[in-house]
Order: sequence, then C-alpha cells, then structure tokens
Amino acid sequence: MRRVAARQGGVVSSRQAADAGYSVEQIRERLADGRWVRIRYGQYAERVDLSGMAPWDRQIFHHRQLVHAAVNSMKRGTAIVSHHSALILHGVPIWRADLREAQLTRTTGRCGVKAGVRHHRGTLDPQHIAEIDGLAVTSLARATVETAALGSFEAAVVSADAAMRHPRFDHEELRRLLELTEHWAGGPTIRSALAFADPLAESVGESRLRVLMRTEGLPVPTLQAVFEDDAGPIGRVDFLFPDEDTVVEFDGMMKYADQSRGILIREKLREDRLRARGLQVVRITWSDLDHPVRTAMRIRGAFTRSRRTPLAG
Repeated sequence: MRRVAARQGGVVSSRQAADAGYSVEQIRERLADGRWVRIRYGQYAERVDLSGMAPWDRQIFHHRQLVHAAVNSMKRGTAIVSHHSALILHGVPIWRADLREAQLTRTTGRCGVKAGVRHHRGTLDPQHIAEIDGLAVTSLARATVETAALGSFEAAVVSADAAMRHPRFDHEELRRLLELTEHWAGGPTIRSALAFADPLAESVGESRLRVLMRTEGLPVPTLQAVFEDDAGPIGRVDFLFPDEDTVVEFDGMMKYADQSRGILIREKLREDRLRARGLQVVRITWSDLDHPVRTAMRIRGAFTRSRRTPLAG
C-alpha cells in the first residue's frame, strides 16, 4: 500500500486500503490512534511529523495531499488539476490563495465548491495539459493565466514573476493564451499583471515590493543591478533607482535565521561598500509591506538624502 501511496502524494483510498488487506475496523483503528489522517471522505494518509517545517510549507504539504485525494476520488481522466493547485504542483509560489480548496477543471459535472474542492467546467486543449506526480495538470503558462483571472493584481504578479523564471514556462503559449482569454471576466488583471511581470524578481517578497512601488507611484527600478568597487565585486542588489542613487533591498530575515554571525557581518560590510560609493541603501522587511504609504515615504526619503550627498567616484 505504501508503494501505491508514494505514487499519489502519500494518499490512498479506502478501496485501495481494502485491496491491500486492511479491514474497515483496521482503518478506523488507525484513524482513531493517529497513525492515519483523513484527507477527505474515503481518502487517507499516514501521519507525518511536520513540526520541522515552516507554517507556509506545512500548508503547501497539506494542499498537495488534498489535491491528490480529490483526484483519487474521481473517475480517471475526468479531472485536471488547475489554477493555483496546478501552480503549487509546478513548484511556483502563490500568494493569498485559499489552500483549503483544491482546484480542478472537469470535463463533466457541475461547477462550484464541494467537500474542499472547487470544480471548474471546461475542455482543455492537450497542449495546455502537463503531467506532474502522476496527475494531469494545466501547463505552467495556463495555470498562471487561470490564477491571475481569479485573484488580485498582487497575487497574480507574485506567481507570474516566479513562473517566468521556470524552465518549463512557454512564452509562446502565454502569447496564445492572452488572445484566448481576452474576453474572460478576469481579462484585465491577466493582461496587466503579465505585462508587469519580471522574472528578475527572485522571491515573493521582491514581487510584492515591486507592486507596492508601482501602486505608490515610485519610479521603475532596475532589478538585480551588479556593483563593484576597487576591492572587486560587491554583488547584486534587489532594486536600483539609478537616477536617485538609491538601492532598495528586500530583507526577508528568514535567509539569515540559521546563518552564522560571520555571514551577517559580511552582509553589513557589503552594505557599507555600497554606501561608500555614495548610494543610499534602504532595507525593507515583510512587515513593511503591510504599510505601503510609510514604506514608500522611506524610499522617497532616501531619494532626498541622495540629492544632498555627492556620489562617490
């Protein structure tokens, strides 16, 4: 049974468990003592210790199980994993999506939400279907467009930035999809978010910060600019406003959580070298993203300071 579960995201159905020799009483016993967990009606998985995972990663893990359980409950070939569920299987980050719902596009049945699954009705061209972990899923470009149609501009940009960095992303397929979705209800968000998307944004935080800068009317920054000085390469910076001699770095903090004091010192020295070149450096954290006006004012404050300070040679 574990071999079957391994092909299905760790999930097995009650019928598959019975075929492996488990009685109804044995299934109930394992659920009662915590060895197994019920993912949805008739679909189970062995309990896994997730205490070492970050909360967000735990949510992604549970969502993957829910997707496998939903597909495993249906007749083979009638459901395709789509929207943000497909993005998750492709390994693309999402933002502000309801991970309590698995997203499926079906060739039969009704639309709507039932038992933790949101059913979309439609027929997909084979070119827009891929296979991941044994599941039929919408292609990366298609899933990006589908998700953008239902979410906010910010959420769409977060996923689109990441999707465009992915080696499986097909830009020609995206062009065709933009024509196909011109009259979709979410068409304006699709077009504006994908026009704004930039694969040089390397994290969810950087993508959200790009949206904040746009919303607050800041100039368009250069992403991943490279600097050096007489001592050699300094490295890349997240955002550079060249006309304002200002660098903005998104500091997610998580990247330093398990690092040594030496790495933190090197990061401080790197920032000192940037300042020695006459650049203003602004560090933005996750909490700053929840205060867009205040954060934009901090960046504009750096612009003002740079005009008072001659740029170093």
